Amino acid sequence: MPFKTPRILTLLCVLFALPASAMAQQMPDAIINVDGIGFSRMIDGKLVVFDLVAAYDEHSIVEADCARFQSRVQGVNWCFASAEHKTSFDAATEDDRNHYLPFVGGHCAMGMSVGNLEARGDPRTAVRIGNQLVLNGRFDVRTTFLQDTERNMDNARLRYSLAIESGKLRVND
Repeated sequence: MPFKTPRILTLLCVLFALPASAMAQQMPDAIINVDGIGFSRMIDGKLVVFDLVAAYDEHSIVEADCARFQSRVQGVNWCFASAEHKTSFDAATEDDRNHYLPFVGGHCAMGMSVGNLEARGDPRTAVRIGNQLVLNGRFDVRTTFLQDTERNMDNARLRYSLAIESGKLRVND
């Protein structure tokens, strides 16, 4: 006689499976993006995309032109304000050490340093620290982060790596 699953057991399996699948859909991306575009932010209901090469090389926040200058790296589209910036980004990608990519995937660095995987970095807060382009969620948070930069960067880097290794951040591919 074949084994029949009691209805209550089936119902419990379904109920316990739903939260797991819902959580999988809610898992944050390793690289922060809006609709597949990195170094971007929704501002007043409009997608605004910034040029990360301008932020890194020129220490300036410049809007990008996705229609004309775009590259895809690590499953995310990156946009630029000029052909020169796109060329610089592409060359860094070929070297396999793209220093333009935001630190801890563009998450809020202060948030990541304390284990908040949901906190998004705002490109307008970008600051170059050594060879890293660091974002925070707000300017006051950036100020707090910079009060103990080395420790906060070490903590953020470690927590980001552990979150990826443990599957708590979805790797963009």
